[in-house]
Amino acid sequence: MKILQLTVHYDPNVGGVETHLSDLVRGLLKRNHTVFVLTYRPLVAKTPYQTIEQSNNLTIFRIPWIRGLFYTFKGPLQFLYTVPGLFFVTPFAILLFNPDVIHAHGIVAGFVGVFWAKAFNKRVVVSTHSLYEFPKTGLYRRFVTGIFRRADEVLTLSKQSKKEIESLGIKSNKITVFTYWVDLMKFKVQSEKFKVREKLGWGKKFVVFFVGRLVPEKGIPELLGAANQLDKNIVIAIAGSGPMDEEIKNKEQKTKNIEFLGKVSQDKLPDYYSAADMVIVPSTHEEGFGRVIIESLACGTPVIGSNRGAIPEAMDKTVGELITVSPENIAKAIMYYSTHPKELKKKSENARKFAEKRYGEKNIETIIKAYN
Repeated sequence: MKILQLTVHYDPNVGGVETHLSDLVRGLLKRNHTVFVLTYRPLVAKTPYQTIEQSNNLTIFRIPWIRGLFYTFKGPLQFLYTVPGLFFVTPFAILLFNPDVIHAHGIVAGFVGVFWAKAFNKRVVVSTHSLYEFPKTGLYRRFVTGIFRRADEVLTLSKQSKKEIESLGIKSNKITVFTYWVDLMKFKVQSEKFKVREKLGWGKKFVVFFVGRLVPEKGIPELLGAANQLDKNIVIAIAGSGPMDEEIKNKEQKTKNIEFLGKVSQDKLPDYYSAADMVIVPSTHEEGFGRVIIESLACGTPVIGSNRGAIPEAMDKTVGELITVSPENIAKAIMYYSTHPKELKKKSENARKFAEKRYGEKNIETIIKAYN
């Protein structure tokens, strides 16, 4: 099968969706499908990239675009910023590649994919990777409803997301819930955990690891606020990139409880997950799922997660703790597990089993079924 993937963000841009798409492409190639990825150059991360990449059965074309404005624009302006390139290049990609199906990721790519799929009489699948909190009335609601109605199938990342799409009047039998997965051979418990801790300079400290986009909605302000309330032997290690880089660096200079790691490559992430005592996902918005959670659990590391969005679907109390995010609640949860090692060990033992049961590559079959 020939599959055109449409997405605003893709590797080497950093994020859970980007990592999922890389896993999806690898899984499709492994199953002998041919894939064309149409995306933008990295709009957020300042990282080297190739405009065109080609290998066996895979072509990636990254549209040159103005970088550094993604977080500057909000709402309609962000939509207007990200639509034009994909919209005008997609028909050429369809003519060149002649896909059997178009798989569009998110609202922007969904609009582009649906428009051109209907023009070229192609099957189109639209995936959602977050919760959108659509307004109850108005032009935007009617606009997104039109996108999902014109898609041949809609894939949502959680039961909560499915309900959100159903609230637009989309028939339930047109919507399928899929689940992210991880490479369980790559993300696994490290036998040399203590050596890795020593190499990272963590030693006997209690380390809580955060990785993700450094934006307010990921709970960074609350996480920094919690640092003021922690014991001196506890460290919050923060990895990622984004608009809050400088604020985190400034906080690091003022307290020993913060360690800023900057961008950590996917290849090195398993070491950080395994070496940490816990991972934290303190999102203050309606998180679509939380890929970091499944990567952490696969490495045997329990998670402190926000009780918002679909995070409660990704984990439970056997492998971590769900909290209402505030500096006080974050600090309280961290302090509790730092002083209850037996309970933490039990959750750690459960974590890997939880990931093996729910987050293997078999999950890709739900997506492939939607292509037919």
